[in-house]
Amino acid sequence: MKTFSTHYDCIEELCRVHGKHGLLVSVAGDTDDWQEVEKAAPYLLDNDRDLSIKLLHGGFLILLFDTPEERDRHYFLTVGDDGPTKLNPYSGPATVFACTFGPDGRGITENT
Repeated sequence: MKTFSTHYDCIEELCRVHGKHGLLVSVAGDTDDWQEVEKAAPYLLDNDRDLSIKLLHGGFLILLFDTPEERDRHYFLTVGDDGPTKLNPYSGPATVFACTFGPDGRGITENT
């Protein structure tokens, strides 16, 4: 049996097992407006609207990618505490936490 006590444990294992690059995403701060969250992470619009709502209500999202370029594109679309990024000029009330992981399961960087 293997126990995962945090979402970090989960993404680390998923990246290692699948040999994928990962992005862990969660809503930071107090916003309860999913439209603002989607502006801070516009790739959420490409998915089912339920993802934004689940993310907004205390959840997190794990995204796995084949290439570091694809992962990094999503990372730089995500506006966190650091403010607007080179790919997303959004500067509204929502902030979305993002943390990147390599295929070895090790964390690389975060936008806080």
